Amino acid sequence: MAAVPLPTTHRLGELSWTQVRQLAEQDPVVLLPIGAIEQHGPHLPVHEDSIVAEWVADRLAREYGYWVAPALNYGHSGTFRGYPGNLSLSQTTLRNVTYEIIEALVASGFRRIVIVDNNGGNVGPVTGASLDARRDLGLLVGHLYPWQLGYALMRDAYEDPATAYGHGAEPEHSAMLAMFPEQVQSDLARPGGLHSADGWIPTSYLEAAVPGYDVPGTVFWDFSEVSPTGCTGDVSLGSAETGKLWIERVLGFCAAYLAEYDRNTRTAEPAEAK
Repeated sequence: MAAVPLPTTHRLGELSWTQVRQLAEQDPVVLLPIGAIEQHGPHLPVHEDSIVAEWVADRLAREYGYWVAPALNYGHSGTFRGYPGNLSLSQTTLRNVTYEIIEALVASGFRRIVIVDNNGGNVGPVTGASLDARRDLGLLVGHLYPWQLGYALMRDAYEDPATAYGHGAEPEHSAMLAMFPEQVQSDLARPGGLHSADGWIPTSYLEAAVPGYDVPGTVFWDFSEVSPTGCTGDVSLGSAETGKLWIERVLGFCAAYLAEYDRNTRTAEPAEAK
């Protein structure tokens, strides 16, 4: 079958099977967005992690010549199961599904895959799947976590990041105002804050203060037990202007990372499967 020009798209899902075969022969970098469906406070949509993962992957692919596989919109959000709208996979299921998607991409001829994973609960299962792919398939899978990158890259944008940062607060509130303003209901935002009826002094999702120590201890409660709004941090600081800075910095890092991944995997021989 003669080769035909690929359509003007960066989305793998828009190609026919013959076009996918033709694309794989070019050894492209494929981005796999993985998100989650979980609460982000009263003012942000439950599919936030998923739409941001796909938005970032789409933008990177369009601007730098990569390809985007259809997104996996469900992830692992066990700590938020107490809030309505939480549609969470188990860690085992997410690990297996991620591995099988990677395996299927390899079966289609792709060897260079970067996961754009936008949920903290996904990191363990996705890491396990990627390490298994390295062992079994000789694949070197890349990983980008936009929300985590934002926390690292945006500290100088706030007078006090320690009080500004949080789930449903900064910098994700601002980032959403820049990317998806029509899906943000800032007028419904309520102050965050953590409180336990059982005597603990919660300091984060799964941590509590231990008297006499600066180091917190881990407690495996559901976040709904210590956070009535689902938020931590200062929800009043959200702005589209700060969100534009988030886009600039996070996408800038992602572009540099992908260039490095592309350079180091383009001519490398696959590691021998053991």
